[in-house]
Amino acid sequence: MKQNRVPEIMDSSDISPESHHRALAALERINHWSDSAGIVWREIHPMLENKKVLRVLDVATGGGDVPIALWKLAHQTGVKLEIAGCDKSSTAMAHAKANAEKHGASIDWFIWDVFTDSVPQGYDVIVSSLFMHHLDSSQAVAFLKKLAGGAGQRLIVNDLRRSTIGWLLAAGAACVLGSRVVCVDGPRSVRAAYTMAESAALAVQAGLANVKIEPRFPFRFVLSGSRT
Repeated sequence: MKQNRVPEIMDSSDISPESHHRALAALERINHWSDSAGIVWREIHPMLENKKVLRVLDVATGGGDVPIALWKLAHQTGVKLEIAGCDKSSTAMAHAKANAEKHGASIDWFIWDVFTDSVPQGYDVIVSSLFMHHLDSSQAVAFLKKLAGGAGQRLIVNDLRRSTIGWLLAAGAACVLGSRVVCVDGPRSVRAAYTMAESAALAVQAGLANVKIEPRFPFRFVLSGSRT
């Protein structure tokens, strides 16, 4: 499947708050089904062995369901994570804060734009889930370089793998589990996504060191690396 980037409704500045909240709730269901938090957790868990506290930042966090799930996993296993989530959308941040309060999750939330703001300092791990496919190749390289430069230990990216079967799965799952917005945006996301080979090449262009990229179910990949 050739890459094809079409603007998504979720990225539109004129999406209504009601539609945005419904879409964020739908994405939470999809992330739960596809185990987005588990993908990230298995990457950061080995780092906890030699750290009393691991500081984690989730960028472009959307509705905040991934950091909330990470907080729950840490709480259940007795390990110490200090977790923060950020997004440029005030609607998304309001949704994330309300969701965290509902679950009793202690998470720091703040508004942050990856393209205009400096990278927050002091985090061991910076995480990004399902955001890189929104970027063209030059933006993706700048994104990886910027975040890896701010991560004390590791940058972890969890994203879609472009494929025909993945597109068909997204088209079905997004309409069953999602909102009207996600039903439209889900297949568009897969068409805009990068293959693993393309993602690895972007990481090399960004100058990441110790790059690792592996496939994950369902039609996802996890890419990690560190600053040079």
